[in-house]
Amino acid sequence: MSELQEVARGLTERRATLGEAVPLLRTAELQAASDAALLAVPGFRRLHAERWDPPLPEPETLAALPVGSFGHAYARYMEHYRLSPDFFPIQTRLGADVTPTQYAVHRLNKSHDFLHVLGAYETSDADEVAVQSFVFGMAPVALATFLAEAAVHPDIQHARYKHLRDIYEGHIQAEDFERGAAASALLGERLETLWEVPLERLRQRLGITARAPEHLGRGGENSCGGFTAIPFFTATRAI
Repeated sequence: MSELQEVARGLTERRATLGEAVPLLRTAELQAASDAALLAVPGFRRLHAERWDPPLPEPETLAALPVGSFGHAYARYMEHYRLSPDFFPIQTRLGADVTPTQYAVHRLNKSHDFLHVLGAYETSDADEVAVQSFVFGMAPVALATFLAEAAVHPDIQHARYKHLRDIYEGHIQAEDFERGAAASALLGERLETLWEVPLERLRQRLGITARAPEHLGRGGENSCGGFTAIPFFTATRAI
């Protein structure tokens, strides 16, 4: 096990908060270890070299895809929760000098709602901690970088970002960390080319295991978006 993996797993095992993890993962040594780990993920090196960053299709285009497909489920999820892409306040870095970790921050930020759908996470405050724990399992330094930069963004004090501000006090969830660690291949995928793939098949391809029944469909308040609805995912409807 690498030093980076040891640190991330150790933080998870002692149920550290996401905020506590940030300074511990921001060292130059672990940043370098993160870059190396990301470049070892199949497909990621090429994505980084290309600075791959395709636009999202129109919601109507995705909604017209076959029922059960990744794109159709994503469109329905976004409509269900009245969400729009690129919600979080974060600076985009795609220049020639962008490091693998910085590029991963951009990709994870852009694909945040994809991860909600792929991992069957709601938008509730509890599930936001869970999905960030999932990301922590995939790319702990990239998540720490995102959280460090978001914390000082001038917009973070806006009411719409209460959900995000509360994340720092959330304890890393072991189950979701392990789901993310098992799905690290996701980082090398061109997800925006996979809209027509059946969602369940895509989850299997990416190594995303099913959520525990007691966590699936976990609704509750969404203090960030200001909109709370019945859960999108249920035990009988995975999409």
